[in-house]
Amino acid sequence: MKKKSNSQLALNAMHRASKKAVEKAANLDLSIPVWKDGKIIFVKAKDKLQKSGIA
Repeated sequence: MKKKSNSQLALNAMHRASKKAVEKAANLDLSIPVWKDGKIIFVKAKDKLQKSGIA
């Protein structure tokens, strides 16, 4: 069994946290910032949730 590096564990934790944040924002009907084409834009969390298939 291979040991996972601390950086990989931290990256996995950040991914889990971002998924929970999107889910929570969708429940509250909020917009979230997303980096797209060199700019930060705001999209509805429900749209992001549907596109990514998180739920």
